[in-house]
Amino acid sequence: MTTAYLHWADVLTLRPEITDADGQIADLQMSLYSAVYTDRNVPYTDPVYYAEITEPTPRLVQFMSTVARRLGTRIRGGKALFHLDQGMGGGKSHALVGLYHLANSPRAFLATELGQRVRREAEQNGAPLDLDGARVVVLSADNMTPGATSPEFGPATTLYERFLWSLFGGDRDRYAHHLAEGSNKAALARALEAVHGPVLILLDELMQYALDLADRKHIATMPGEKVFLDSLMDAVDEVPQVAFVIVMIRSDRDDRGYPVEAESLRTFVTSGIERNGIGDSVTEPQDFSAIIRRRLFQPADATPVTTLATAWKDHAGQTWTEQVFGRLGARRGLNGFAERLAASYPFSPDVMALVRDDWSRHAGFQRVRSTVEIFSATAYYWAREHQAGRWTPELIGVGDLPLHIVIENILSSGLLHGNERVIQGFRQVAATDITTKDGTRGRARALDTVLAERGIDTGQPSTSLRMATALFCYSLVPRDQAKRGATKPELLASVYSPGVEFNSAEEVFNLLISDDEGLGALEVTDTTSGRGTARFHLAIAQTLRMFYKQAKSSVSASARDAYLWERAMAIARSNQGPFDQVIPVANTPGAPLSQVFSDVDQNSKTRLVVLDPSRWTLHNGRDTPTRAEVSALLGVGDNSLPVDNGASCIVACVNTQRRDTVRKRVIEVLAWRSVISQLDQDDDKRPEAQAELRSAAQRVDDDLQKAFQHFAYLTRTDQTEVDWQRFDDDGKTALKGGHVWDALVNHSRAVHPGRLSGAYLKTLLSKIARDLTLKEIGQQFYKNPAFPLIPSIDDIRRAVHQTLTGPDFLQVIDGEGAPQHIASPDELSIGSLELRLRRAPVPTTDSSPQPPQVTASSGSASNSGSTPSRASGPTSPPAHPGPVVSTPPDYHRYRLEIPNRSMASTDARRTVANLLQEVLDLVDPEIGGDIQLLDLQLTLTAAPAAVDKVEATAAAANADWEEETLDF
Repeated sequence: MTTAYLHWADVLTLRPEITDADGQIADLQMSLYSAVYTDRNVPYTDPVYYAEITEPTPRLVQFMSTVARRLGTRIRGGKALFHLDQGMGGGKSHALVGLYHLANSPRAFLATELGQRVRREAEQNGAPLDLDGARVVVLSADNMTPGATSPEFGPATTLYERFLWSLFGGDRDRYAHHLAEGSNKAALARALEAVHGPVLILLDELMQYALDLADRKHIATMPGEKVFLDSLMDAVDEVPQVAFVIVMIRSDRDDRGYPVEAESLRTFVTSGIERNGIGDSVTEPQDFSAIIRRRLFQPADATPVTTLATAWKDHAGQTWTEQVFGRLGARRGLNGFAERLAASYPFSPDVMALVRDDWSRHAGFQRVRSTVEIFSATAYYWAREHQAGRWTPELIGVGDLPLHIVIENILSSGLLHGNERVIQGFRQVAATDITTKDGTRGRARALDTVLAERGIDTGQPSTSLRMATALFCYSLVPRDQAKRGATKPELLASVYSPGVEFNSAEEVFNLLISDDEGLGALEVTDTTSGRGTARFHLAIAQTLRMFYKQAKSSVSASARDAYLWERAMAIARSNQGPFDQVIPVANTPGAPLSQVFSDVDQNSKTRLVVLDPSRWTLHNGRDTPTRAEVSALLGVGDNSLPVDNGASCIVACVNTQRRDTVRKRVIEVLAWRSVISQLDQDDDKRPEAQAELRSAAQRVDDDLQKAFQHFAYLTRTDQTEVDWQRFDDDGKTALKGGHVWDALVNHSRAVHPGRLSGAYLKTLLSKIARDLTLKEIGQQFYKNPAFPLIPSIDDIRRAVHQTLTGPDFLQVIDGEGAPQHIASPDELSIGSLELRLRRAPVPTTDSSPQPPQVTASSGSASNSGSTPSRASGPTSPPAHPGPVVSTPPDYHRYRLEIPNRSMASTDARRTVANLLQEVLDLVDPEIGGDIQLLDLQLTLTAAPAAVDKVEATAAAANADWEEETLDF
């Protein structure tokens, strides 16, 4: 987006020492010892450079001017003893270096902007400032060893001796003279007066020296050191133009552990300061932003703060204003934004507020020092990106800290109090959920790819990474009122800039907190009873959610589909319903279709065939392979399989879209299984995990049943074809045989138990041109799609028996055409190849005597009611009138010959295959006509493997088979 203002990287210039060190400031922590005693080239030894990089904050100017007034005027009154007690990183050493330059190089220092402000403040009472000839006594206690000499202090081994040596500039005679007088108050006052000029005493890092004194090798010297310090704190107050500045962190701001002896020294010195001196600090929270900017950037004539703030407010619109900025709280929204931005530019007010108000409240955090390290690396990184022509934020916000660059600066800043377990935890969270140090991996980076694939464009790259980075920074320590993490408005605000659509930013947020795709370490703190705002933070403790997220990411697609198939089979088998058998068909990659479906075609059984959802699905716009293979299974289509019982086969299949939904549910189940396996038996998280597993498993079963909404079967109208049906009622499923059977009944493809009537059977049989044996009638219900599915053979018996009475009744005859008397359905042998059902002959008038009929009781044996008796005697009257004489059929002999036809081309093979299929239909007992004799001779020239099945089938049909080896 084109803006009406210059980018900050075009307005501000990083200091050379930052660019020369690739964003890392050398000698960031100023050392009084380095500025005074070493020959190492540190830039702040130059008072002009020191003043240039030092922000003249009100507290610093006031403190330095107070010390300057004490040193440079002979006005009586005012304190001579000063105590800088701020925590680490509060600017104490920085202030001492400035005081050293003030007293040691007054002309150069007072000529700078900072020096001029100090002079004006110091001379407000009218007395001119004169620091010529001032002596500076520098006691850098963290570079001293009790009882040992050092090059800086000649023969001196104690604080008292080092004080004298430095006071007299290494003059041994004067040193020896005053050393002999002792360290009492009067002697020290005389030594100070002997300088005949201003004396500035700087005692830095006293507690480090106290730690050494507490060692048993030096503990005996501690009383003498206490006497000296106590006397000196009293003496400086008695001698004009003398100032004594002690740097010693207050106990409540120092989280380092000290032995009792060292703490006793702190307590002793503190009491002396309370008696004679004043405690002071050189920075305040409101100075923080200005200090950072001055330390990082060279002075700029002007910045586009007003124009930028106006643009940000104008482009926010109603949604951003109401949903985000209006909910951030006091001094966080767009009101007063320009004023806050003027102090923080080029950093956003939010990131400055985070450091100033949240991070700085923790005693271990070295506010200025640590933040300069983090912000210098950040500013350098983005300046380089801008220089390379890549996207760069208009303001550096909370989410713009490049974690792959500054993660160690943040973790080692003291913010986490040196707790290695916590540090390692956040290091791991950053690498896993945000970004690795090489900037190539991390969940947030992966989510940016997901967003791009889904066409979600926020107008800026790496939006997910930036929002996740903000969440990480907000999660490090408890914030105001001990709250954890960030709110949704805070996270949305972290990616705002003019041109960013709210809906796109919200899509990023929703993806980031998603249970399925979001950050693994994310924890949500819900507010009580819906009051207030939910908070989000990244947790380092292994919560159930973290276990769960990690487990979810490790679930393989094969394990997911295996569980889905396992549950589909279990549900179907336990809900078989009226079907004789449930046949699951698993996906067998690489196997031919005939092998995959080899167990499906079975005689005299109604079968519910359940297809593996990992392979077969319907209604996704790309279900042609599934439809083709189901058709082949049922014996129709161009690639149909040789199937005898397709009519009694019902195929259940899953819906594609719903399968995708239940697949996600399965991942939840497998993830909770994995979590439970990682928990000890006595882990208090185990019951909750088990409850989650039960709920997830139930959701899978529920959704899986809804997903199996399709079923297919054969129907016959003008031709045999596949009818595709589905359940629109979520309470019905193709995995339950009862539901499918009811649907088949509604579509006239099945009957309920006892509901197959003789009249219906007669109607069905009337469409077949010839009489059928009882076995053929029974097979029609399994092989002929014009016949309905029946729950049992008993239904056929009852229906056949009903056809034997009433109008247009039928009769059962034996192989010789003699009618049979059937007393009950149980006497019908449905498997009989001898007994045949035919329409009863039309009665004729015949007065000739009829031969008697012999019943089973007159001498022929009964076969347990399964085979009816034959009418053979003259004594019994016929059950029905005799047969009508009909004209015998006219038979012809037909001969088909295909002389040596090449089968090399596909078209030739297809033509012949169609011809042979017609022959097959003619021979088929179900659909063929009246055929009496077959004399078949077929000669094939083929590879042996191609005719294996034909040979086996020929043997079963008691046909001759010959094989001849050819030189072909």
